[in-house]
Amino acid sequence: MKANIVPIRFKSSEESEFNRILSVLKEIYEQEVNFLAPIVMGDEVPEADAVLLPVMAVDVYTEIEAIKKAIQLPVVVITTVYGVSLMFDWEAVDYLKTKGFQVFNPHSAELGKTIFKAFALKREMKHQKFLIFQDTPGDGLIPEQFKIFYWWNEECTRDIKEKFGITIIRKPYLDLCNKAKAISDDDARKEAKRWDFDNQVVYERPVLASVKLFMALRDEVDQEGNVAGCGVNCLNEAYDSDTTPCLAWNLLYRDRDVMWVCEGDTSSLMTQYLLGKTIDTAIFTTNIYPFLSGMPALSHEKIQDFPDVKDPDDHALLVHCGYLGCIPQKQAIKWILRPPVLDWLVGENSTAVDAEIEKGSLTLCKLRSTFEEIFVEKAILEDFVQYPGSDCRNGGLIRVDDGYQLMERIISHHVIVLTGKRSNQLKTVAQIFDLEYKG
Repeated sequence: MKANIVPIRFKSSEESEFNRILSVLKEIYEQEVNFLAPIVMGDEVPEADAVLLPVMAVDVYTEIEAIKKAIQLPVVVITTVYGVSLMFDWEAVDYLKTKGFQVFNPHSAELGKTIFKAFALKREMKHQKFLIFQDTPGDGLIPEQFKIFYWWNEECTRDIKEKFGITIIRKPYLDLCNKAKAISDDDARKEAKRWDFDNQVVYERPVLASVKLFMALRDEVDQEGNVAGCGVNCLNEAYDSDTTPCLAWNLLYRDRDVMWVCEGDTSSLMTQYLLGKTIDTAIFTTNIYPFLSGMPALSHEKIQDFPDVKDPDDHALLVHCGYLGCIPQKQAIKWILRPPVLDWLVGENSTAVDAEIEKGSLTLCKLRSTFEEIFVEKAILEDFVQYPGSDCRNGGLIRVDDGYQLMERIISHHVIVLTGKRSNQLKTVAQIFDLEYKG
């Protein structure tokens, strides 16, 4: 999946310099860009995702009316062999913006790659699907919670399609579970030998059940085609399955590069997919419990007190089904398959993922229900905290700038976590997808 980009040379610029810069950019962005044949400013621009200006010229001022007629696409300005824009071109970039152009001038090759990935994704999304398995959305084991979640509503499904082009296909969870159960133990053992992971589950049966679910999911993905993300109503419809899908999700991501989401939350999956495919970072969905949320959070996680920290009002816990979150194995610094924490779901035959990421800067985000805005919050992962016997066996302790402001701005109990300081990349992705950035 590459962006289709048209390099354009100003008439007054030297062709040799243009070719020199462009040849290096082709190497730097080889994995992200399909460079179309270069043209001269004023020539007809072919169908593409954006145009590239490798050399800036005074023409940008003197020929602006002709440029406005010639270019109807976003403009990327990268004018150095380092894969970034030249500081002396910033005025020209700003001038183009004042004339109504959507212009991107990355200050790093990392940001440049995000820009090109976003252009490619915006085009390809229109042909992709999310595959969600559920039978009784909003009902099930915890109807008092799930009935109020937005992602079950048809409005959410419709708006995702209208905004991003993603089609959400829903299939019966019970059928998927029965298909998994029909796979023989011998076939599951053979499949399990393909994979390496730290397994602390004592008995074979839970692992085989998870591998069978992965095999059934993989078949469904392959049969449907163009599947970019998956989810099941795992928590609320646990009675249909004899295991939890955590290991299956991890294997599906490793095997087919298909993203997943817990509890069939398509709103979170849309956020995670949008950013996971454009920003090179660890990314996962989890629950957030600000200390200011008080007893409801403590009760839900079955803990007596939050960790003793300075400025508790500016702290929160990240924890989901006992651990930090269902993090992809290849994005974690620690990844262990453990016995279940929420064993009331499907009993001892279930499993859970205990994974950790590097401590330090995080970026939290989520698309608002209108899919016109994205909520963003900067945070620091300070430590991991353990409460034996609780629903928080190994959660993440984070600090934000202003906990009270977080409580006013937060839009969901589910939050998408990216490692590192990603606000600049997020702003760029938001701009390309016509989203208002709320940081």
